[in-house]
Amino acid sequence: MHNNNEARPDSEVQTVHHIALNEEVESFKASPDISVLVAMERAGQRLIPVGCRGGGCGKCRIRIVQGEYFSKRMSRAWISPEQEAEGTVLACRVFARSDLVIEPDPPEIGTSCHAADQSGQ
Repeated sequence: MHNNNEARPDSEVQTVHHIALNEEVESFKASPDISVLVAMERAGQRLIPVGCRGGGCGKCRIRIVQGEYFSKRMSRAWISPEQEAEGTVLACRVFARSDLVIEPDPPEIGTSCHAADQSGQ
């Protein structure tokens, strides 16, 4: 796995990449100009939980097992620098640069955009 933050999403040749869920048959295609989350939604798949779509809620957290990708800025409330270095990212902020193998990695604290509101329960 490799996160190339130097590459610009619009500078890539328009290629379609295959995104597969680790150890599952289900998959979808993603072009490099749309996020992995949006590509999944457009393919009519429900392999990754969907939240705010802006990198703030952490609901779409995944781990990239294999492949190259570009990532935009993500909330440190859900992804630490160490986790990001190990391939844990938010699907709404990641763009495929090659075929990817991913696995869902929901955050430990809450599973909705309102995790902080649920702390009193």
